[in-house]
Amino acid sequence: MNFEAENVPLEKLPQPAGWRILVAPVKIEKVSQGGIVLVDDTTEAMQYFRNVGKVLAVGSECYKHPKFQGGIELTVKEPRAWCKVGDIIHFNSFNGADIVLHYEGEAIKLKIMNDDCVFSVIPDTDVLKLV
Repeated sequence: MNFEAENVPLEKLPQPAGWRILVAPVKIEKVSQGGIVLVDDTTEAMQYFRNVGKVLAVGSECYKHPKFQGGIELTVKEPRAWCKVGDIIHFNSFNGADIVLHYEGEAIKLKIMNDDCVFSVIPDTDVLKLV
């Protein structure tokens, strides 16, 4: 599974502020690994992967809000982060803000979202199969 911005150095990526997360969505290829050009119907069917991405960076305040520390009664001293840099996550594609970077002639689509917009962490990407 390939993600946007895999060839971009970290220092060239925007750094999320506060409680925000920078996510690289799955890259939807127009040509299969075997070199077959995929028809539009196939690439459109793969668009549901646009709500799966790789965490590239997290802001300094991620998961430090009291709601992540046990609710009203703060019994936990350390934040319980849902995700960290490098995790593959599932999110609502309508949350956050889209940003397009241009690097080495390629348009790279990224997403910046709040830390509480992460639905789940996907520990094994082998369960996700592209068409």
